[in-house]
Amino acid sequence: MEHEHHKNHKHHDMDEKLPEVQINITYNYGIVTIKVRDKENNAVALTETHEKRMHLVITSADLETFLHVHPIENASGDFEVVLELPPGRYLAFADINPVRMTYVIEPITITVGKVIDIPSIDWEMLAERDSATKEVEGKTVTFHHPKLTAGKSAALSFDLNGETPLPYLGALGHVVVLDEQGEKFIHVHPVSEDKPVFEAQFPSPGFYKLWVEFKFSDAGVLAFPFVMKVADKN
Repeated sequence: MEHEHHKNHKHHDMDEKLPEVQINITYNYGIVTIKVRDKENNAVALTETHEKRMHLVITSADLETFLHVHPIENASGDFEVVLELPPGRYLAFADINPVRMTYVIEPITITVGKVIDIPSIDWEMLAERDSATKEVEGKTVTFHHPKLTAGKSAALSFDLNGETPLPYLGALGHVVVLDEQGEKFIHVHPVSEDKPVFEAQFPSPGFYKLWVEFKFSDAGVLAFPFVMKVADKN
């Protein structure tokens, strides 16, 4: 059973250079395959970052589902991971560090099965109703941050309410942020090895969704979602 997939292509004029690294993602029979190629369609060497050569983040189009997985290189040089995705439209982000090549993370759309129209999201209401404290599988995390302003770095801190997280992929935790359009991708790690405090900068005003991941000795890796509003710098 094959599913529709495509990259969000951008128009390139004749004198405009193609990206050095091109990503193609397919989903077939429960397997996500990621091809990483240069302009000559050759496989690209990747540097390990936080213990993995590829971090693949997949969210549903409504940003409700969040998956952070680590595909493994197969015999043909492509990367694969087994995932059972329910019917729907998804955004995939391949977080990689190619050797001696520039790379900008962009969303790649994966459509699984028949998809009905996705309702618009009332971000203002979501932000107003979003709680600073979230509970997932018995673990509670409280999110603290100053007023967020576009273009200005901000400290994002998390209170684990007495829990001590285990190191996860070489860090105390991981924060992934997407803007309301699902286009701007931010992935940051703690500023120190012993405190769950992250520093991030938001490129433009608007709404953002954040997921912070922590690893617990008795519950494994859990992701806690939060909605933020970022003000204009003026």
